[in-house]
Amino acid sequence: MFRLGRGARWFLAGAVALGLAGAALAVARAVLLARVIAGGFFGESPAALGPALAALAVVAGMSAAVTWGTEVAAHHSAAGVKSALRRALLEGVAAREGAGESAGALAAAAGRGIEALDAYFSRYLPQMALALAVPAVVLGWMFPLDPLAGGIVLVTLPLIPVFGALVGKATRAHVARRWQAFSDLGAGFLDSLRALPTLKVFGRSGDAVTRFAALADRHRRQTMGTLRIAFLSALVLELASTISVAVVAVAVGLRVLDGGLGLQAGLSVLILAPEAYLPPRRLAAEFHAAAEGVEAAGTILDSLPEGQSAPRHRGADPAPARPTPVVIRGLTVTFPGRTAPALDGVSLHLDEGDYLALIGASGSGKSTLVRVLLGLAPAAPGTVEVGGRDLATVDLAAWRRLVAWLPQQPRLFHGTVADNVRFGAPHADDAAVTRALEEAAAGFVADLPRGIHTPVGEGGVRLSAGERARVALARALVRRAPLLLLDEPTAHLDPLTEMAVLDSLDRLRGSCTILAVAHRAAVAARADRVLRLEGGRLPATGGSAP
Repeated sequence: MFRLGRGARWFLAGAVALGLAGAALAVARAVLLARVIAGGFFGESPAALGPALAALAVVAGMSAAVTWGTEVAAHHSAAGVKSALRRALLEGVAAREGAGESAGALAAAAGRGIEALDAYFSRYLPQMALALAVPAVVLGWMFPLDPLAGGIVLVTLPLIPVFGALVGKATRAHVARRWQAFSDLGAGFLDSLRALPTLKVFGRSGDAVTRFAALADRHRRQTMGTLRIAFLSALVLELASTISVAVVAVAVGLRVLDGGLGLQAGLSVLILAPEAYLPPRRLAAEFHAAAEGVEAAGTILDSLPEGQSAPRHRGADPAPARPTPVVIRGLTVTFPGRTAPALDGVSLHLDEGDYLALIGASGSGKSTLVRVLLGLAPAAPGTVEVGGRDLATVDLAAWRRLVAWLPQQPRLFHGTVADNVRFGAPHADDAAVTRALEEAAAGFVADLPRGIHTPVGEGGVRLSAGERARVALARALVRRAPLLLLDEPTAHLDPLTEMAVLDSLDRLRGSCTILAVAHRAAVAARADRVLRLEGGRLPATGGSAP
């Protein structure tokens, strides 16, 4: 978490500097307030106390300004780190294509989990520095006024962090269990909601309700347990600081009565003593507020190997004018936790205008090869050349502008048909969207109730499977990219719809280069060349047209 804070170090430094300025103003406020009270007690005239009252008003205004500046600086630092962490999470999910991860757990981490880091970066981190610096400033002023009171504060002050550390050990375990309960609750709710139609059909919705009720009850019990510890820890710290201040007050009061200490000095010490204990108490309170965010961030960081969200090309060379020829030599890809490589020494050549079908059994490495070309999987050992340049040296964002990708399970979102198509090219106008839809399926736009402005629900609700496939294909076509990568473009389609989609691809011959990953024979039958992957390897003889 400290490593994440490096990006906001200037804001954090500003927050700490302003906090120290606030501590100095607190000392000035205590001295001025003691001067006013002591002067009033001894009967000084309002005119004599006027300068002290005016200074006290100025100090109060400056304290308010410092508090405001501290909050602004701290929240700026938190915003930058939260944005970076959320981007890392989303890039990591995109790189892994969400494999093995619950959408509900990811939503909980990206939403509430990262937002809970606000307390960590805006209050907890600055307070760690202030918990050391502010008591030092206060003690530096107290000792010349009253060495005995300063010694009492110096001896009793370590009780606050000691008690806080003891409570923090118990809090950490409870917060971890509470976060896990919340993550399970979010995942269970979202998964049950998505599966609700299927559960209703098979009469199992009651089981889902029972399971969700159990998750909710577990979350309730974990939350109440965490709150119980938080309240009890606050009581312990308040009690320790109150008793310590009371000891100081007794010592000061007795010596003021005996005449061994002046009233103004005694009042200054009494007003300053609580200020010495306040930063450590606040640190303990902010620890409870930030614990959930730290736990969520730890879960996110643990899922990102070595802090990297995704394998990415570190090159900064401009992309070639054309993506072809694509030349792959000796490409081997092995994923963590697996002994057998997904791709083992694969070599192939893709010329401009080619229509190549890549076939093979599930798990043979077809989708991995596409992910390498998209920059979502590392190409090492081996080389991938695009347009005469090594892909590892090309800027990834510039390269992706030359590529259109149709995933095996494209996601449609709530909006209109045009909105979903424009996801591939945000600046495309209505004419370009209509043209892409017509290329995907002739007459498709005319069949839609409201044309390209027909509403679409989340996940493509209100559209049939064939219509969703055509919208997804149009999303790829609207990019007008010279390289088209298709991962199972006709999966889950009926034969009639499959023929319509393949006819659309036939019309693209010559205008772009197509690499289609396929199981179905119909896709391979339309291609110019066919290559079969077997166990991550390509036969030495390559492939031929069927």
